[in-house]
Amino acid sequence: MTNEQAKQVLQLYRPDTADATDPSFADALEACEHDAELKQWFAHHCALYAAIRAKFKKIAVPDALKEQIIAERPVQRTPAWQKAVLAGGALAFAAMALMFIIPNLKPSEPHDFATYRGTMGAIARAYSQMDTNTSDLDAIRTYLAQRHAIADYVLPENLEKNAKVLGCVATTWQGNPVTMVCFATGRPTPPGQPSDLWLFISTDTVATEAPTTSTPIFSQSANGLATASWKVGNRTYVLATVGDGQFLRKYLPQT
Repeated sequence: MTNEQAKQVLQLYRPDTADATDPSFADALEACEHDAELKQWFAHHCALYAAIRAKFKKIAVPDALKEQIIAERPVQRTPAWQKAVLAGGALAFAAMALMFIIPNLKPSEPHDFATYRGTMGAIARAYSQMDTNTSDLDAIRTYLAQRHAIADYVLPENLEKNAKVLGCVATTWQGNPVTMVCFATGRPTPPGQPSDLWLFISTDTVATEAPTTSTPIFSQSANGLATASWKVGNRTYVLATVGDGQFLRKYLPQT
């Protein structure tokens, strides 16, 4: 199965549903485990789906909406032959519309900071290996610079002092370069996940509604991801972990 074939299959995948055990997705999911680029794409797909689903869940259904619709709907009796003609015409119109729309349909991606933050967290938790494994911060900067990734970041002193650096990943989000520096805090980690603390560095234009000050802004997602976000110069920082946001405080810049 090629990457493009796997993507076509996984575009229909719904995270946190029975799709995880659906045999029709098995080969594509297996392909993700052997291709870092495909795995990153799949993590972004799942994070985007989760973000959109969360927004739909926030839409409240007005009380008694069903009863109101039924009460206001006029009763009309249509002959059976006319129903068949109308149904056939509707199906034909729908088929023609889909033939025109589907080839040109490109789903729009959210560009807000909350989506960026959630996507990065999903990517971090999906990674089982880093681009380079080293505890040498200078070696990490050299590696990133050689790949034209963001290397001119300011590492918080508390983070460097209280966590062990393990390596880094040079990734992107919607065409924007993002550096992920991975750390270990000493807590147990799930099998296949070497780090439990991740620092993401991007440009300050990576997303709308990004932080504008050096004071960390905390966020807690429904899937247990805690983040602290801030800005220094023209760089936006997101420190993420699984757990309580209070846990992040000892790794943050002093304000």
